[in-house]
Amino acid sequence: RMFRVEFAKTRRVVECPEDMFVLEAARKAGIRLPSSCTKGLCGTCKSKLVSGTVEMKHAGGIRQREIDAGMTLLCCSKPTSDLVVER
Repeated sequence: RMFRVEFAKTRRVVECPEDMFVLEAARKAGIRLPSSCTKGLCGTCKSKLVSGTVEMKHAGGIRQREIDAGMTLLCCSKPTSDLVVER
């Protein structure tokens, strides 16, 4: 299944399969986003989800209170719905 991912600041839209990380889909579409480790450790790709839901398996690069506030790590988040990302 494919989901639509919109990056709010740039108005760019990419298609992201449910089994692909959002960061990877953005890169394949030629969108450059801040990232470093790509393993959920460093927090460089942390972004706010304006709308939508993801499945995230991180390695400590984000705090629970940030997740509660709608933040996600794009490198280790797979979409479970259409998304709007504040980037």
